[in-house]
Amino acid sequence: MKKSKSKKSALDFEKEYETFGDNAGTKLDCGSVAEACAEIKKRMISMRVETVVIEKLKVKANRVGIPYQTLAASVLKRYAEGNLDIEPA
Repeated sequence: MKKSKSKKSALDFEKEYETFGDNAGTKLDCGSVAEACAEIKKRMISMRVETVVIEKLKVKANRVGIPYQTLAASVLKRYAEGNLDIEPA
């Protein structure tokens, strides 16, 4: 039986969510990408970041086998929750 394109995308999204970063081990019960996005309550943002910072994130993310945006989101989440201290310069 052939999977529909949207169902396959949702399943791929769900697998990635359950596998990487802070979400590892979390099970989503969603039938579509839209439902999955609504469940995890993420919002797309746009921000300016120095190119060298993005390149360093990509290298570190590649080393651990996750997308660099997942790594960036994880760092932001940990800082916002007080689980990552940033020392004053």
